[in-house]
Amino acid sequence: MQDSLSLMQFHDPYLYSGSVVGANLPLSSHSFLPHHQEFVHTGDRCLGKDDVPEFVDQQAAAEVSGEQELAVSKEVSEGGGDGAVEEQSGAATARGEEEAHGVRMIALLMECAVAVSVGNLTDANGMLLELAQMASPYASSCGERLVAYFTKAMAARLMSSWIRNCAPLAPPCAAVHAAFRAFYNVSPLARFAYLACNQAILEAFHGKRLVHIVDLDVVPGGALQWLSLLPALAARPGGPPLLRVTGFGMSASALHDTGNQLAGLASKLSMPFEFYAIAKRPGDVDAAAAVLSRRPGEALAVHWLRHAMYDAAGDDGATMRLVRWLEPKVLTLVEQERGGAPGDGGGAGHDHGHFLDRFVSALHHYSALFDSLGASRPADEDASRYLVEHGVLGREIGNVLAVGGPSRSGRDKLGCWQAELARHGFLRAGGAGRAQLVAGACPAGLGYTVADDHDGTVRLGWKGTPLYAVSTWTCCPSPHAQR
Repeated sequence: MQDSLSLMQFHDPYLYSGSVVGANLPLSSHSFLPHHQEFVHTGDRCLGKDDVPEFVDQQAAAEVSGEQELAVSKEVSEGGGDGAVEEQSGAATARGEEEAHGVRMIALLMECAVAVSVGNLTDANGMLLELAQMASPYASSCGERLVAYFTKAMAARLMSSWIRNCAPLAPPCAAVHAAFRAFYNVSPLARFAYLACNQAILEAFHGKRLVHIVDLDVVPGGALQWLSLLPALAARPGGPPLLRVTGFGMSASALHDTGNQLAGLASKLSMPFEFYAIAKRPGDVDAAAAVLSRRPGEALAVHWLRHAMYDAAGDDGATMRLVRWLEPKVLTLVEQERGGAPGDGGGAGHDHGHFLDRFVSALHHYSALFDSLGASRPADEDASRYLVEHGVLGREIGNVLAVGGPSRSGRDKLGCWQAELARHGFLRAGGAGRAQLVAGACPAGLGYTVADDHDGTVRLGWKGTPLYAVSTWTCCPSPHAQR
């Protein structure tokens, strides 16, 4: 019997209320980049003549209708109809002004990016002062909110260029965790990525009695990803396996909370479970092998959700050495798609390129993300949208523009992890069924897309714009490896 997963939700009742998955909500927005489409606001439907309730006396309804028609005729004859025409004209004028305002902001933002790329910091600073007056992160327009966060990131870039200090500030782990939980609840993109990864891990663990998961960065999702995997493992024919989870992360408290959540669920499922916390980044400890044990006959999976909220790995070269030493049966990698050539691993290499290249690719990537977030959670519904934009997307934009690049971060960073994995002897572990599984969980009528490359990479996108790539790999063990 083939193991399979279903999409599960875990909402935080203290932060959010109500379910947003699959909600086909009306949205009024304006496109701010050419590749986006425009939504049409449906509004609340008004009752017409055919909608008169059955319990209403039809004669009375006819009399009311006649009186309404007489009133309308009188209003038109007295010139009252001009008000409706003026109201429509005013609305059209307001929409035109809003569109013109958006075009001016994007044009000025692009001009500012060009000035930064050539080192004209004085002119760039003047443009940023003007943009700060034009865009607000609290605006109803997602385009204006996007410009506000790009303006803030550009200001940080200018400041770091002036003082020659480009190191990012480490964000509070609790704030990152809360913001990512909001992202998980509001947008299905994180759930789609988790679903594809968990299915690959479930397939790799098929028939194994000893299984081990190494999560290279626990903080963003915490236990969210594994809370849906444990029940699937427990439901396998023959009973649950002995599961070990090792989590890396800079926050000991976040690791502690994750371990407690998973241990509690494993206890309810009667599953043997062990959790090991390593309060360091995987690339910061060259002797990480000393704190990671491998047991004979144990199937091992490595998972890494790569993001730009903060430097999760440390030294990428040391992280790669650790992954090679582990020789996992499966490695699941989630990367953001920010431009680059097709199949190059999501364009992560643009973090190392020229500033203007990074700016343009980031603008397209995050404009699609902001647009998709608005479809899942309208701007005026609750505060969770702001939490996601401020705590996840805005933080990533700041790091991509103000810090990106090996010479700016001071650490060894790999341009493309998919290319590096292939170079170090890892082979792709394809699986067409994962794309179909994720596609079946997509909420209809919103615009999310799922594509499956020939190599088995599942690409998650918005209206044809790829946003995240989920790839799975298997290690070719060295003939001299010691178990």
